[in-house]
Amino acid sequence: MARAAPFRHPAFVATWFCVLAWVLPPDGAHAADPTPRSEVREQEISPELPASIAEILRAGPIRDARTGVLVSDLDTGKVVFARNADELLNPASNMKLLTTVSAMAILGTNFRFATELYVSEPARAGVVKGSLYLRGKGDPSLTTERLFRLARELRHQGVREITGNLVIDDTYFDAVYDGPGWEQDDSDRPYMAGAGAVSLNFNSVGIHVHPGESVGAKARVELEPDSAYLTVENLADTAPRDARGRVVASSSRDGDRQRIVVRARVAEGSRGEVLYRRISNPPRYTGETFRAVLAEQGIKIKGKVVLSAVPAELKIPIVVDFSEPLAVLVNKLNKWSQNHMSEMLLKTIGAEMKGAPGTWAKGAAAMEDFLADLVGIPRGSMVIRNGSGLNDTNRVSARQLVRLLEWVHRYSRIEPELLASLPIAGVDGTTRHRLGGTLAEGRIRAKTGTLQNVTSLSGIVDAVSGKRYAFSIVVNDYPGRLSQVLPRVDAIGAAIASEGSEGGSRSAIALAEPPPSDPSTPLDILRNRISTYADLGRVEESRNATFLRAALRTERDPAVRAVIADALYRSDRGDGSAAVAVVEAFSPGADVFGRLRAAARGMGRVPVLDTLFDLAVAGNTAAISQLVAVSEEVEEGDPLSAELADGFAEIGRTAPDELLAALEGASEGSQAAAIALLGKVIAEPHPRMQLSPIAPHPFNIAVAKAANGVDPRLATFARSVESRLGAGDDHKPQGPEATPTAVAP
Repeated sequence: MARAAPFRHPAFVATWFCVLAWVLPPDGAHAADPTPRSEVREQEISPELPASIAEILRAGPIRDARTGVLVSDLDTGKVVFARNADELLNPASNMKLLTTVSAMAILGTNFRFATELYVSEPARAGVVKGSLYLRGKGDPSLTTERLFRLARELRHQGVREITGNLVIDDTYFDAVYDGPGWEQDDSDRPYMAGAGAVSLNFNSVGIHVHPGESVGAKARVELEPDSAYLTVENLADTAPRDARGRVVASSSRDGDRQRIVVRARVAEGSRGEVLYRRISNPPRYTGETFRAVLAEQGIKIKGKVVLSAVPAELKIPIVVDFSEPLAVLVNKLNKWSQNHMSEMLLKTIGAEMKGAPGTWAKGAAAMEDFLADLVGIPRGSMVIRNGSGLNDTNRVSARQLVRLLEWVHRYSRIEPELLASLPIAGVDGTTRHRLGGTLAEGRIRAKTGTLQNVTSLSGIVDAVSGKRYAFSIVVNDYPGRLSQVLPRVDAIGAAIASEGSEGGSRSAIALAEPPPSDPSTPLDILRNRISTYADLGRVEESRNATFLRAALRTERDPAVRAVIADALYRSDRGDGSAAVAVVEAFSPGADVFGRLRAAARGMGRVPVLDTLFDLAVAGNTAAISQLVAVSEEVEEGDPLSAELADGFAEIGRTAPDELLAALEGASEGSQAAAIALLGKVIAEPHPRMQLSPIAPHPFNIAVAKAANGVDPRLATFARSVESRLGAGDDHKPQGPEATPTAVAP
């Protein structure tokens, strides 16, 4: 196979021959046909499948989006359907297909990452007179538990004291921990964790927040793992037992340390909450954690944690800890779309193929060489900036993604490992809640991708007919909500999976469109259905989640849909998509809120409102907006007005900025009604809020701050809110002491 040699160093040439030996079949067949596949004439393929895909693409927001689609028969190589297949689009996490295939092909599926310990000199009488060195080589799966394993092995070797420093060597990668695209998203969430050669716990820290001993007492904040690298500012308090709470944590670099700030209201008697936040300096985080682990094992480090390379004269490590095989790591990576692991793999192939230190640029170059020389995707025909697909940095076409899958199927030896790593529709991973109860369940193995105005799905389908298809769907710049686009993406997958079944295409097309609304259920039956789904939502451990998702997909009564979404959220609170379903299924008009309220007469509280308040207090802006809209539907003197007023006071306490933004974006009627309700409970100290008699309500503080802020539009609105609340100057903060520690933003 004629190709340009990308490597000049003999060691790299040898490595590349190893790659060829790994990925090429025994007969030495060419890796890929460099000739682009042509579209197959319509009469050469069954017309039903492409016709159904075309119909799905003609409706809804996907019609007005930039959408690339390609479906090919893996056995014949024929293109079954193509639409804008060569347009370069943002693939989101479908980028991980390129990264993981490249890593397994280049490194081998049995590749293991090594973490090594060295000492300046052997221990004598338990004492190492010198330093202890920890060298990392890009292990994306190093955890605190693995550090304990290293420490125990040292202890078994008789080491009890290190007179020198604990030296962390992360020179296998460069010291740029944040990848291309990180600058577009100012977030401390763990999905934005950086990549260093010595990284721990996916470069994130667990923040455990639990109630204190009594109402008003400080909440208990603990870090996992804890070490001298981390400092904590605890602004979390214990709220009354029946209060809705919110935990807000931030993580930022503070010199050589990481500062964690926790603001929270945690209800007395509650189980508390665990959040994870990224850390900024991976080697120092790992080093200080390892030092704490060594101390727990009775091994004392007299010196400090320093960052430096292992001296060249130290050739043989005294302890080596290996990761699981790469195929096992890729399985975890693709099933749950783990960004940090993807970036670690990209830097690793850069270091292995281009020489240490590994960088994003070297990794992208190594990947592009592999894709050009073996897969047949020409250099420069796609844009590779990072390995995870984060933010707006990469550009790939649907045809290129399918070509990669075709190459894996025909020419590589990694197909079993790749297929095992892909989420199975309706079964596991990021597709566990998609296409359940349809013919596509269990038949589609595909990588998902989601960003703002981007969604993608690419993988392999075993159709009912027995044929195996490769497909890629990449949607950019869609109007409306993601929940309106996903059913159409899934419908295309269902159409492919149901190929060969009677009526399969019609069923797939039906998935693309929600059932027509029919708010005609009689009130007595509506009450019974509300009660039934409420009972199903009380079952723990998500036992009914799959059933409820199927019911949500087919229900025609909009009020019942809202109740089903509420039951789904209550049965599976850990799933963010369930919260989205509640907000989107509810509406303040007559068909949903009006009918739920009518059905609730004689039953108790209005269904779904409690969940909306829970979400709103936690800062969910869409839920807050729904409640603000509801306030316009409640007349003066209505018993529900007191419930809404108390609820708004709680939202204003825990999410004041979000509440102010929701009010600004509301209609004039909703805005006026909500502010009037707020004024009833926050203009004066309110016993339920547990504030001191002289402390202003946190919402008043937020309004005053906005009124004096730099945004002229928001400042004008905030001043109007101040006047309507009657807060006046008495409620404006006069300095740091004006904000009680009980306040959570």
